[in-house]
Amino acid sequence: MYKMFMTTESLDFVRQALLYLASEVGQVKECRSFWVCYGSFVLNQQTSDSDLDLLYIHDQTSSVRRIQSSFRGHQVTIYSISKNDFINDGELRMFGGYFAGKILNPHVVFQGSETDRSLILDTASKYIAPFAEGMYLQQKRKEVNRFNMVADSVMARLYICPWYHSYFLRYYINPDFLRLWNRMEEVICSAFVKSGVIIQDGETFMYRHGTTVEDLHAEAIKVSARFWSLGNYLHNSRFDFSDYYIQKSEQFIVKNNLEEKCLEMLAFLKCGKKGGEHEIQ
Repeated sequence: MYKMFMTTESLDFVRQALLYLASEVGQVKECRSFWVCYGSFVLNQQTSDSDLDLLYIHDQTSSVRRIQSSFRGHQVTIYSISKNDFINDGELRMFGGYFAGKILNPHVVFQGSETDRSLILDTASKYIAPFAEGMYLQQKRKEVNRFNMVADSVMARLYICPWYHSYFLRYYINPDFLRLWNRMEEVICSAFVKSGVIIQDGETFMYRHGTTVEDLHAEAIKVSARFWSLGNYLHNSRFDFSDYYIQKSEQFIVKNNLEEKCLEMLAFLKCGKKGGEHEIQ
């Protein structure tokens, strides 16, 4: 998906980490499983303080787990989830998109097949598409196209969780953002079409769901409640998990003096593009 952005050094580091971490998640050869790396390592934005962020998707029946570990001086955060639970997080939003939403970020699959790659993109598409359509309607876009599909997908995540803005901002300030955005257009558009949430006719696209702005509000509240509930559970049932998440998000912007960049990013997402005008300046 986004492997082209990872340096050989980052790829080797993650591969070696996965071998070391296999015992942490109880990975066995008999079980069909794979890993998804997301976060700073995918875009080589990691620092000495960066966590290695991983999803471990498997065929076992165990409950969702958050596992904390370390490898070569880096903290490691692993979310272990069964394939069925992961699919349900996309199609039924069982966990508020806590896991399916991560696939909408730049990511790289390790030890997985092409079927596995298609499965996670299909799941992420089904999770976010109705909300993206709601954003498309709310922004009164003139058409559905590749640029707007990605922009509305990001805005949909901001609608569900406004504090996602600091995470997407990390991509926006990346010197390679132009190439990254173009790749997101390719990946997300293709995933939307393959999963059937978008109908394509040449360069013309149309949402299939028929979401209304009214539908959006109630569904977003339900999804948000599930997201925060699971986050609380996975972080040792800490009652202030939402405050911790929000503070961490806002701190990144203030600490790095990115307030103006954040406003610029939001304007970029809202601007909308007509077909054939999606080249980023």
